[in-house]
Amino acid sequence: MKNRISAAVFALLIPIYFSGASYAISWSEVSSLGLKNSHNLVAAQKQLESTEWSYKRSFSTFIPQLSASAGYSQDLITEGNPQTYSEGLSATENLFQGLADIYGMQSAYANLEFQKADFQASEASVLYDLRSAYISLATAKENVNILKQILSQRSQNSDMIQLKYDGGNEDKGNLMSTKADEAAARADLVSAQRDLDLAWLKLSQLIGQNLSGEVASIAPSSAEAADIYALSKLTPDYVKAQKTYELADLSQKSNISEFLPTLQLRASDVKTGAAWPPSDNTNKTVGLNLSYNFFPGGSNIADRAIAGANLDKAKENLAQTLNDLVYTLKTSYINYRDALDSLEVAKQSLAANAERAKISNAKYQNGLTTYDQWSLIQNSYIQAQKGLVSSERSALLAEAAWYKSYGGWIK
Repeated sequence: MKNRISAAVFALLIPIYFSGASYAISWSEVSSLGLKNSHNLVAAQKQLESTEWSYKRSFSTFIPQLSASAGYSQDLITEGNPQTYSEGLSATENLFQGLADIYGMQSAYANLEFQKADFQASEASVLYDLRSAYISLATAKENVNILKQILSQRSQNSDMIQLKYDGGNEDKGNLMSTKADEAAARADLVSAQRDLDLAWLKLSQLIGQNLSGEVASIAPSSAEAADIYALSKLTPDYVKAQKTYELADLSQKSNISEFLPTLQLRASDVKTGAAWPPSDNTNKTVGLNLSYNFFPGGSNIADRAIAGANLDKAKENLAQTLNDLVYTLKTSYINYRDALDSLEVAKQSLAANAERAKISNAKYQNGLTTYDQWSLIQNSYIQAQKGLVSSERSALLAEAAWYKSYGGWIK
């Protein structure tokens, strides 16, 4: 009873949970909802379930096949039109199918492993899209906050230059330039707020929930040393190429069944009679059926040649896939490290520009520097603030791309 009450309360709180302006949605919640509501991932899951049943079905060739029959017939020529009823039960067991059943089961398992890797790739792709949208939302929110600060700075600068102009200590051109900077900062903020609305919409569509309010801040993690070659062999793309090779190898091996005989054990119990249930005649049989197609017109030889060529092709594709993946993972890892380094530079640049802007303000107010020198430093400080947000976004996206490159994800 307690569990039911808790579940009911939770269900009632969900709309408030996601619509309240004071609530900051986190990445773990976004990823959980996104995976649950992704149409592509649900379709991939159903495909995986279908393949699992196909694998289970492959065992049926090792199990006896049973069938029952019932019949009725009437002789329209013989006087009296006698009637005949029949019922029967038969069983068939494949004792030897030229190894086709064994290789068929192994192929079904390899195909199941292929679909598991394909599902992992789909999951990684969905999570990358979710992560990218979440990054866009978080950085758009941060950008709005930064641009609010910048507008405040521009407004203060404009007020300061206005006072100097009114006191006859600054010219009209510099005042107009400062006012223009303030107007540009205001326009940038309005544009950023529109971008934030779009980011909310995009993420809402991806997770199937109407979102608004706040978003939890995120930061990229440090790029630890990675064994690129080992990771490449764990990627879904490599596993799929590997399973494709295994399927080609099994197809080539199973081709031997076309050169071998088949052996079946059959048993039946059939009863016939003039009334139902029939009991006049009982016919019980047990027998072995050996079949050997010793000349199928040469198709078996052609099939073996085709299977051999497909095996060679799959082998070459597997080697090329590994080479491509090693390069792709190495590139993603380098981009990730470069983006983290750029982020650190952006942080140092912002700290330096903030200090320079502080010193320049003091000098300008005391007449120790010119407007042009002061304005140049102020603009550099503004650009450093914007650059930090851009560098944070680049680092987060590079991190997400690195995880996706080997089929992993950020949880």
